[in-house]
Amino acid sequence: MKLIFWVYLRVLAVVVYVQYIGSQFYDPTSEGLAESVYRIIDPLIVLGMLIAVYYAYQRKRAVDTASESGVSRDYLEANGTFYLSIALLVGLLWNWVGFQFADPVTTHSWLWTLIDITAPLLFFATSTQLMTSEE
Repeated sequence: MKLIFWVYLRVLAVVVYVQYIGSQFYDPTSEGLAESVYRIIDPLIVLGMLIAVYYAYQRKRAVDTASESGVSRDYLEANGTFYLSIALLVGLLWNWVGFQFADPVTTHSWLWTLIDITAPLLFFATSTQLMTSEE
């Protein structure tokens, strides 16, 4: 199962980056073409965020139960990934619900930019952790 999630998160990270950069070229005046593509990609990003939150929580729980005391690299990575994924999931759901059920113009464009830049980094980091924990 981890292999499937690894591939999904890696492919999704590339797709989100290509869409974010490509939309500046094929829809520079925001005529709605990029918006229709994002309507397809957004549920996939939500699923990827849920996967990232789940595995970040699993890693955080494993690090917290370890016998090490003090702050270590694993502790910082586990907690940083977990809390970043929670914050991005909340921001994504806030904007996505507003985008789907309200006027897309009323959503926060700065939050979409933040999500489009940081979510692929989170997906890549989570998929890397999935493969290193598999070995």
